[in-house]
Amino acid sequence: MNKKTKIFLGGFINFTNAQNLNCLALAKHLDKKNFEVFTLELFSGNLESQKEKIQGVNIFNCFQPFRISGYLGFLWGIWNCDVAYLPKSELWKYNRFLLKLFKKKSFSTIENILDDFTYNNFVNIDGAEKSFLESKSYFTELYSITNFMNRYNNHKRNIKTLPKTLFLGVNNEYKHTYSKKHSLSSVLMIGNDLVRKGVFEYLEIASKFSHIEFILAGSGNGRIDIPLEINKRKLKNVNYLGMITVNKLNEVLKNVQLHILPSRSEGFPKSILETAFAGVPSILYSDYGASEWISSDENGWVVNNKEEIISLLKLLENNSEKIKLVSEKSRDLAKKFDWSILVKDWEKIIKSLHNN
Repeated sequence: MNKKTKIFLGGFINFTNAQNLNCLALAKHLDKKNFEVFTLELFSGNLESQKEKIQGVNIFNCFQPFRISGYLGFLWGIWNCDVAYLPKSELWKYNRFLLKLFKKKSFSTIENILDDFTYNNFVNIDGAEKSFLESKSYFTELYSITNFMNRYNNHKRNIKTLPKTLFLGVNNEYKHTYSKKHSLSSVLMIGNDLVRKGVFEYLEIASKFSHIEFILAGSGNGRIDIPLEINKRKLKNVNYLGMITVNKLNEVLKNVQLHILPSRSEGFPKSILETAFAGVPSILYSDYGASEWISSDENGWVVNNKEEIISLLKLLENNSEKIKLVSEKSRDLAKKFDWSILVKDWEKIIKSLHNN
């Protein structure tokens, strides 16, 4: 019998955050015949605990105070593992020390285009540019999650990632939401930082189409009073839902025809794939390399500015057949990024690190 590889997924799988949710998906999808999984949960998690839910997964519950349990949790995970996946920045100097002390292999992923805005935010959090760059360079292997990101960050920030792209997946829980899309009557924007993701442009676009419903789902992170902004503009066609559950999003996706994300700074937005599973194609800006996975007029649209979004919506208003065709192709896009398929690439990397 082959010995199982012990993998530590350094995220909190019961708390909503992109890196945490990726660790949760990996915990579910990694083949438990070949892998034993170690991961973390947080005492203040906003998702249900996965203890007793996923076989073959060991979970350390980080208790109060986190300034103690966080250190214990990462010590527990790195001590027990053969390979550590560390996508988050918490305690990176401590983790670097543990990896070296215990002689453990590790890998991580760069998940953002480090344009000036994003880069400066990260540097401010880390306290200095040197510290931020060091936090991305201590792993055995480092990957980007898109080809464009690899080229951009290497050229712009001199961050060296391996040539192979390690794509992130999406859970297929939205695939049963699919219904054939016809005439354009309702569009959607999703985001947990709606200001950064372009909510003001979205509201401006909505003002041009009073007969189309514009739905907003997500959070402004305290940076914007969204109902107030809607009322100021007298936008009776904008419906703000706030933060919503997966079940609620499933219901919304049954009745919308398009997903619009007017963000200029992204990595590979998971919302594109979640909506695509439901046959809802996306309109995206070109700044972060979306043309790598979206082919305009085939499985979605990539544009350069809000004027192009407005022009495209005017065209699609009178072309239900185009919406239907692109809707069906968007589902093919989502299927390519199903975690149950992409996890095989992750398994190969983990095994390779363990064996070398």
